[in-house]
Amino acid sequence: MAINHEIEFKQILTQQLYSQIKQQLFSNAHLFKQVNYYIDTPDFKLKSHRSALRIRLKDQCYEMTLKVPASIGLTEYNHEVTIEPKLDKEIKVDDLPTDIYRMVTETFGINNDSLLILGALTTYRMEVDYDGDLLVLDKSEYLGTTDYELEFEVTDYNTGLVKFQKLLRQFNLEHQQPLNKVQRFFMQKEKLSNNIL
Repeated sequence: MAINHEIEFKQILTQQLYSQIKQQLFSNAHLFKQVNYYIDTPDFKLKSHRSALRIRLKDQCYEMTLKVPASIGLTEYNHEVTIEPKLDKEIKVDDLPTDIYRMVTETFGINNDSLLILGALTTYRMEVDYDGDLLVLDKSEYLGTTDYELEFEVTDYNTGLVKFQKLLRQFNLEHQQPLNKVQRFFMQKEKLSNNIL
C-alpha cells in the first residue's frame, strides 16, 4: 500500500501541438501504454465527491487507486489487488482494500451500492525530466474519442507553477486547467448515453 500526494499541472493540446512538443521535448522518450478501468456506482457517487477509483495493470500486477481531493492537488491511495478488471464487472465494497473501503463507506456513504467497472481509457504515455520535475505527454483513447494532454508533476506548487508557465510560453500556450481524465471519460460516457436515448 502506498499513499501519495499528487500535485500536477495539466494542459489539453491539439494533435498538432502534441506532435510539436513530442518532437522537441520527448524525442528520446520511451512510449508505453496504460489502461485505466474506471469504477463508480451507477449513479456516480464517487464522481459527485470529486473522487475517482480505478484499476490499472502495472508491472504485471493490478493496482487499485482511489484519488480524493486534498487542500492542494490530490491524495492517492494505491494497492495491489487481485481483481481482474472487465467492463461492467461488479465489485463488492467488502472486497476493497482496507483504507479504500474505509474512505468509500465512511466518507462517501457507499455501503450496499453496486460498484461497477464502467469503462476503460487507454493512454500512450511518454515521460521526461524537466527542470527537476516530471513532464508527461499523453495521448488517450476512450469511448470513440482521442485527446492529447501535457502533465507536469511537481513536489512544490508555487515553484512548479512558475516552471509550467515558462514551458507554456515556450509553445505560445495560455494555461487552461482541463478536466482530468476520469472527468473527461465520464463526460463522454454521459454524452454518448444521452445520444442513445
